[in-house]
Amino acid sequence: MRLHWKYAVSRFLKIALLSITTTTFLLLVGCGGASSTSESLTDTNADTQEHSPDTNTENTKPEPATEEVADAGTDEPATEEVADAGTDDPAIVETTYQIAGTYCSCGLTSEKASSINRDTEGLDYLDGVLVRISWADLNPQIGIYDWSYIDEQIEYAEARGLHITLAVMNGPYAPKWLADEGATFIDYVIRNDSRSLPLPWDDVYLSYYKEFIAALGEQYKDSNTIALIHMTNATTNGFEMQYNFSTETEAEFQSAGYSETVLIDSWKSVIDAFATAFPSTPIDIEVHPVFFSDEVPNKVVDYGLKTYGKRFGVFAAWWSEHNALNVYTGAYALIQRAVQESFASLQMVGAVINDIGSSSLTIDELTAALELAISNGVYYIEIWNADLINSDLDTLILEHDIIVEDFKASSAE
Repeated sequence: MRLHWKYAVSRFLKIALLSITTTTFLLLVGCGGASSTSESLTDTNADTQEHSPDTNTENTKPEPATEEVADAGTDEPATEEVADAGTDDPAIVETTYQIAGTYCSCGLTSEKASSINRDTEGLDYLDGVLVRISWADLNPQIGIYDWSYIDEQIEYAEARGLHITLAVMNGPYAPKWLADEGATFIDYVIRNDSRSLPLPWDDVYLSYYKEFIAALGEQYKDSNTIALIHMTNATTNGFEMQYNFSTETEAEFQSAGYSETVLIDSWKSVIDAFATAFPSTPIDIEVHPVFFSDEVPNKVVDYGLKTYGKRFGVFAAWWSEHNALNVYTGAYALIQRAVQESFASLQMVGAVINDIGSSSLTIDELTAALELAISNGVYYIEIWNADLINSDLDTLILEHDIIVEDFKASSAE
């Protein structure tokens, strides 16, 4: 097992650690789909949620481990009371949610596949898994919910001592019965695949989505295994903020009523729904330019931080040094802001070994991406499962994980 020699690896990469007063840790490393290539050819991991690299040829759900494991949950965040000079009432210091750890996303959970698979069972340093599940699978009929998908993933995670980051796949994964209820959909083609998504500002869509989110919260708001939620909306791949449309589809989107204001209002409504449904669970939002503009992510993040404070984080599913410094500079600035005000989370834009047809990162590029994350004080990174099980990357990933573990230990003191 890799963990047995983990702490024998050289610690020369150790950097100065951040000092945090009150900390709730979310321990995850994930690997999942990233954004489309319409805005940049360097954003390589586009629209791949359902095609994440997975070397498990059986592609079947794992049997839960039978051995007893330590409780993977974390205590619910608590407020810290501090004496306030000059008043009788104590001042409330807002809890800090500092995400740290190595997480993996190994594909979309479905009837036949599991995000938590056999490939990564031997990775003792793994802190958690990004679990993505289709809204349509969870809500097959109006008012009918199938929680078995999430329950099963929680069972697998708890048997392995892991946490879960949960993402409900939206957009093309929204239930088609919404159209029968009057929601307006728009058709589009991505990677030669014909899809459709509900207009994100459509009142019918928002009403049913918020109803679903409320039901989701009733079911899982007290779960200690679900450590973080990536909030989603009706977007091209149902996971990230951007839209990857042809010129003709973009014009149709505009004609159907698109404006930055209505999209921003839609995101605010979704954020409010998740924050209400999960009052003590950290929530974050993926940031991308929308039609080459940073206005939507800037306004949405500003709203989230001002309204929900340290419980609201910023997530980048396009992470590489090149993208941060040259392509998504506005989104990168939001990541840096989130580090200062709340928390940030990252996902590699691609894998060093990538069998789904997307461009791959080189080992040097993966190294640079990890180093840039640490230099910015971001200790939560989702790495593709193909890289996590690649023995050529053992030393690199373990050296990074040592820094993460040192950070967690120092912050807990």
